Amino acid sequence: MARARNRIKLVKGNAFSIAFHNVRLPIVVEGEGVEKIEITEEDRLDFSITRTDRVPVIQKYYPGEIERNGDTFYAMLTAEETERLESILYRAQLRVDISNCGEEVYTLVDKELEVVAK
Repeated sequence: MARARNRIKLVKGNAFSIAFHNVRLPIVVEGEGVEKIEITEEDRLDFSITRTDRVPVIQKYYPGEIERNGDTFYAMLTAEETERLESILYRAQLRVDISNCGEEVYTLVDKELEVVAK
């Protein structure tokens, strides 16, 4: 039952947006504790909706399709995009690729996403 409370629900065929607040990277600095580093345009954020096989059915990126306001990032889906989704359970993830090199990739958000019919 606890998992259902963490689940995001999306209505198929409706426009949908999700906000990620206070997105910063917790970096441990030896002798100084944890420092919160902001995402820069050199980094790459990847919001994806995937099936259980982890193949993305929708992906949005920052910089690019994800909008930013300070340390809050917004991923928006059009009604046409959500209409193409089947009414099943997906994974919604927000990952960061530090310096966009593919070497340091971290998952910041990993949630269940339930698509329901109108």
